[in-house]
Amino acid sequence: MNPTSPTRAVLIAEARGSERGFALLEILVAFVILALGLAAILAGVSTATHSDARTVANRSALRLAQSRLEAAGVTDVLAPGHREGRIGNQYVWRQTVTAIQPTFGSRDPGEGKTKPPAAIAVAAFWVEVAVQAADGTAAKLASLKLAPVTKP
Repeated sequence: MNPTSPTRAVLIAEARGSERGFALLEILVAFVILALGLAAILAGVSTATHSDARTVANRSALRLAQSRLEAAGVTDVLAPGHREGRIGNQYVWRQTVTAIQPTFGSRDPGEGKTKPPAAIAVAAFWVEVAVQAADGTAAKLASLKLAPVTKP
């Protein structure tokens, strides 16, 4: 008997029955499931990347605000008012300085009047610094600063 005869090939095909392989529909369903899974992973990676970029911008704005706040009174004289500026093309800062009027003195219980202090050597200022990035991220810091009183 010839091993390649049609009768033998037909018998083998009939014996296998449903084991012919994947149908086109099954392959398409597998690709759709794979595409949905990859789309979900891509969306997660995109969200994480965007969140990381926003965190970096927020951290940079905060560091710049800290730097401007520390420089207030050191590189420039503290005076009440507003100052603004740009740092590169990406950040805008605004500094507000407000003079704080001290309320010292001791009350004399007998007279009910406040005695003025002998001499004030420092002036108090409330300094607020706000830094805003081009993408809208902002950082705002404030501090109480002391500066020597300038005599005219």
